[in-house]
Amino acid sequence: MKVFGLEEIKKVLPMLDLFPLIKQGFKAYSSGLTVVPPVGEMIFDDPPGDVHIKYGYIKGDEYYVIKIASGFYGDTSLGISPSQGGVMLLFDQKTGQEVAILADECYLTNVRTAVAGGICAEILAPKKIDCIGVIGTGVQARMQVAYLSGVTDCRNVKVWGRSDKSVEKYIGDMSLDGWDVEKASTTDNIAGSCDLIITATPSKNPLLKKNKLKKGTHITALG
Repeated sequence: MKVFGLEEIKKVLPMLDLFPLIKQGFKAYSSGLTVVPPVGEMIFDDPPGDVHIKYGYIKGDEYYVIKIASGFYGDTSLGISPSQGGVMLLFDQKTGQEVAILADECYLTNVRTAVAGGICAEILAPKKIDCIGVIGTGVQARMQVAYLSGVTDCRNVKVWGRSDKSVEKYIGDMSLDGWDVEKASTTDNIAGSCDLIITATPSKNPLLKKNKLKKGTHITALG
């Protein structure tokens, strides 16, 4: 059995065109060609967090996978990403033997989520996008935008977050990757000026109001 760490995984991913691969998975699922049991879940109150156990396979494929991914949202105060816990176990579909451990620290989950958001935008968002709105400043707030680079030519981004420090860091980091990012004063400002909006926050309260949105706006909602 092989064990692949995060850095090994990160070296391989840029060599792959992920959009058609993820689309293929969605098509297989929609066609009834997959076996995906209900998600296993553990909820924690103190500190608040959750652990998801997911598993499945495509019929006739070589492997099946069991994934464990956690999110503990107080981790940011400890200097840890709230979605950094995760591992995938790869098994041979014909023998049940262990093939590999992907110690990805939830990175593959984050990439898959970001690519899925990009696919949704590719199919559902307006063809002409003048500005991308982002609510949140965490991992998905960054990766969702990064994977839009192959979907739209728009590089204008407005971001809103509860922490000014996190917003400023987001602006600085994303600007280095070629995005023209500005701080939005309110979520209403994003709603009224953006054609594609990404909500990447675990907020339990609504942050966007229907009557403030531009007509035809696409929203990729996460969290």
